[in-house]
Amino acid sequence: MIRVLSFLLLVFLSWNCKSKQESLIEEIQELLEEQSYEKASGMLKDYLVKPKSDDEVLSSEKPETPRIVELSYDRKRLVYLEDSKLIWRDTSDGSNGSKSLDEVPASLAVSLNANFALAEYPMTNGCRLFAISLKNNDLLYESGAQISCRNRGGISEDGSKIYYFVDNQLYEEKTVEPRTPKLIVSKEKITPPFSGLKARFFLYPIGKDFLLFSGNAGSYYLYYFQPEKKSVEKIDQEVISPLIYYGTGDSAYYLGGSIGRLHLRRLQLGKGKPSSSKLFTISRKEINPWKLPGKNEFVSNYSGKVHLWGPSRKSQVLPLLCERIWLVDQNKVLCENEKGGLYLTNLDFPEEDWRILKLYEEARDK
Repeated sequence: MIRVLSFLLLVFLSWNCKSKQESLIEEIQELLEEQSYEKASGMLKDYLVKPKSDDEVLSSEKPETPRIVELSYDRKRLVYLEDSKLIWRDTSDGSNGSKSLDEVPASLAVSLNANFALAEYPMTNGCRLFAISLKNNDLLYESGAQISCRNRGGISEDGSKIYYFVDNQLYEEKTVEPRTPKLIVSKEKITPPFSGLKARFFLYPIGKDFLLFSGNAGSYYLYYFQPEKKSVEKIDQEVISPLIYYGTGDSAYYLGGSIGRLHLRRLQLGKGKPSSSKLFTISRKEINPWKLPGKNEFVSNYSGKVHLWGPSRKSQVLPLLCERIWLVDQNKVLCENEKGGLYLTNLDFPEEDWRILKLYEEARDK
């Protein structure tokens, strides 16, 4: 009897959800017949922007400062900063937590598994650093260094060491007193493409090691940095953007090529120096590539739209309007909409959502 009631309840809920979509479609079709295109477009956009009933809303209010979002290398642990509140969530086991900070950080970097974070706080002439534990309260370490806010430092997987740049050189500092920063990589070993431009440096964890970008203005070198050996090796010298998009398994993606001709490149990770391979040319609509698991397909967002694309398929706009996206754990998209809301949604869309997207495009173009 209980199973029968549960089945009937599921059928009712499914029918009720579908009826709301169908009601919207019928109302829109009437508006289009009346040539009320602006009203129809607004209603459809409102539907595509808002999270659906089965989506997980993480934040419904737009923070006063731009939201910072970071992911662990396996994309299972999500860390985001809303003003002075640091929040984390593990999609694999549902665990979550938050920490209130005294001030609003200027930037944030996380360790390999996102159990630790390195926060930069703005000062009059630069930034100061704090190492923070996201597992418990056993680490809140303030570095004595004053650094440039232009760069991105790093923190070890166990939170015991932080890495940062001073005068184009890389330093290591243990997160215990007394403060003992050590120069471990000189500027001659991590030169940027153009010595005349003020360089920027970015670190991203891969295992116990890091990827290191050096450059500026759409031209970077990519290095492999091994803290234990205090060594760096160049991986690529034709890099457009100092951003890493963690893939599935032992891979990561970034943008190479030159201005006007962008290439998607893959890093094969594992033991030793990662190997880089050029995949294929991409367009501006595909410049933030998040790899889908098990498929040679990617999702990215451009101009408020979310695109599904790949080397052997035509780019397709999805029925989802997001200003920024991150692919979190399997097929879940973390969407930040134009209203500042943040929510997790699946990439499985019912037929009615595709019809609503088509109607929206028709009404918008009228």
